[in-house]
Amino acid sequence: MDKNNWLHRADATVSGSGTAYRLSPPAGFLALTRQIMQCTREGIVVMDARGRVMEVNPAFCLHCELDADTLLGRHITHVSKGLHNGSYYRRIWKRLQYQDQWEGEVEQVTRHGEVATHWLMLRLIRDDAGLVTYIIGILDDISRLRQSEERLSFLAHHDSLTGIANRAFLLDWFNRISFDLEPDEQLALLFIDLDRFKPINDGFGHGIGDRVLQALAGRLQQMAGANEMVARIGGDEFVLVWRDINEESVLFERAGRLLEQLEVPIRVKNNELSVGASIGISLYPHHGLEIETLLRYADTAMYEAKSRSRSHISLFDSKSFARLEQRNCLAQDFREALEQGQLYLEYQPRMTLGKVSLPAVEALLRWRHPALGVVMPNVFLPAARDAGLLGKLAEWVCAEAAVQHSRWQKQGWHGRISLNMSGLEPELEQLRILRLLDILQRQGVSPADFELELRSDFIMRRSESLLRVLTAFRDAGTAIYLDNVGRGRFRFDTLKTLPVDGIKLDRSLLAGDMDSFDHAVVRSLLSLAGTLNLDTVACGVEQLNQLVFLQKYGCRQIQGELVTGPLPAERVPGFIPALAGSAAPD
Repeated sequence: MDKNNWLHRADATVSGSGTAYRLSPPAGFLALTRQIMQCTREGIVVMDARGRVMEVNPAFCLHCELDADTLLGRHITHVSKGLHNGSYYRRIWKRLQYQDQWEGEVEQVTRHGEVATHWLMLRLIRDDAGLVTYIIGILDDISRLRQSEERLSFLAHHDSLTGIANRAFLLDWFNRISFDLEPDEQLALLFIDLDRFKPINDGFGHGIGDRVLQALAGRLQQMAGANEMVARIGGDEFVLVWRDINEESVLFERAGRLLEQLEVPIRVKNNELSVGASIGISLYPHHGLEIETLLRYADTAMYEAKSRSRSHISLFDSKSFARLEQRNCLAQDFREALEQGQLYLEYQPRMTLGKVSLPAVEALLRWRHPALGVVMPNVFLPAARDAGLLGKLAEWVCAEAAVQHSRWQKQGWHGRISLNMSGLEPELEQLRILRLLDILQRQGVSPADFELELRSDFIMRRSESLLRVLTAFRDAGTAIYLDNVGRGRFRFDTLKTLPVDGIKLDRSLLAGDMDSFDHAVVRSLLSLAGTLNLDTVACGVEQLNQLVFLQKYGCRQIQGELVTGPLPAERVPGFIPALAGSAAPD
């Protein structure tokens, strides 16, 4: 190296207080400069005017993974296995020629096959005639910085727990992909809400809940193709976007398989946890062109699915939107309904076949709306959920039924009240059991004077938290009945392990003219219940021939219009003598 030109014109003129002084390099300045090069973290390379390496420091050798002897004499573009083509370096050289400097990112592949990112600063050193004599480069490894930036970018667009896309990334992805669709291509947006995640999260802890979410996210990814999207947009809410869905039958078949995958129990530590889901679907472009519109419509359809006991998949339609608007209005009114006593209970008597007795009445919740008249639970329970009042509603039902039972006891009626918890089961799973039992006991009644009815769809999923709740009720003396049997989900192998005392045959089994198949189904269910020593109640009995058939094959109790419809509380004790004319003989 030409020592006389090392750091060309190192001497300089410094002016101060009007006097100019020329500073000459001190003795040993070159040695000092080289020592600084040896110590600095940045890689430093000195090249000739053509870009051939003349001198490097240890940091530069480290970044390039080559020793100094190998580097000397090489052209800078051949120093390492870069990821840039010749045109990239030509653009750098042009910038240097016009501006005497350039800085930017360069990448290379390390000996371990990883991509290293460096920040390279180049400066031209010219002589007094303006000719380039040297090129000085300073190289800094910014791989970790880039990794941090990429990580931050990933976190900004992905869910940190499950690693799948978040809402922001979903919106951006949808807006991009919608421009690439074929004119006749349709997208299906599935809004997936986990039915029973919150009680698991509350009952088993957030660590277990996180493991469940991660497992479910993995299953959702398996149900999405390479050009499709899976995103988590809320605590227990996910979105799937499927492509090439042009037939409704194919869509529902695929969604059904998805639902089955989500319902497969998840084993975490020693717990086997089952999480169901409800799925609402909207279609692009049929239902809308904007992602926010499609999300809102799919969310609406999801609530429709959640309100059903047979199917947990619903496709959005205009009627769904009208029901959503009504539900929003009811949600605003529901708090006032609780505070102003607009809610009330009716009671559906249950008759024991072959006996003149009234063993129990089913408490049915009603809302006397000041403008709409009597509103039924299937309409207002979603509104109560939207208002966050399901817990208070469950407590109100228990308190009201307990007060009424005390009155009936004083009037001489000692039957049981069956509390229909359809739509309120999540409140049971959230371990409010002690609160509800305390309400009964504070009113001076025994839990043994009550029954709980839960939908078969709900109880058949057998979550650990729900089983603990049911066991606690039974230990206190409360009987548990499985409702909607014959319409909702039902598994024979699960039934024998559940803490239930009886089943209620759904009214759909007796609807219309029963054919041989209908008869066989009812006989099978009655036989199964008898084998397991479970009580049986047939709902929706309206004709005498139905009563005779049920009694022949071992049904123990019935309720329906043949006995009577729902009664106000004051008519229940006086109704007992009227059963004599309707009872079948022994």
